[in-house]
Amino acid sequence: MNRSTRWIWFFLALLFSCSSPKYIPGTQIPATRANREIIEVMEAYRHSLITMDVEAFIKLIHPKYHQPQTSADSSAYDYNGLVKAARIRFAQLRSVRLEIQYRRIQWESPQRVSVEVYLDGSFQVEAGEETRWEKKTDYMRLTLEKEKDNWLIVAGM
Repeated sequence: MNRSTRWIWFFLALLFSCSSPKYIPGTQIPATRANREIIEVMEAYRHSLITMDVEAFIKLIHPKYHQPQTSADSSAYDYNGLVKAARIRFAQLRSVRLEIQYRRIQWESPQRVSVEVYLDGSFQVEAGEETRWEKKTDYMRLTLEKEKDNWLIVAGM
């Protein structure tokens, strides 16, 4: 291979490496600073669950939180209702395993974003004098809004 051919291959490789989109590892989500910031909040959410830290969980809830009733066996929650339910549920937890696959981040405005995730988790809960394992796999959409300098979850939990 002569010298000019090597330079052509070098520039083509450079061109393709610069133009290929960069993604957050393990996702098809563009690796922008804003998207990384949202993933960090979602990882804080996941961490609060696996460490069973109800106070860290509550700190991620927006004061305007509202979740309408989505099915006959679900409940509608506002901020106070979710905090009350979280304290009860966290008190029953004995062990949590949770994986989150980030499917999509959709920016509704610079102050509001929806995150589509797939959850795969299992948890051990105290039920009376016994403990039992439960499994949850589900697609969810959580909506976050910026409150001052912090992203908080306003819907979807």
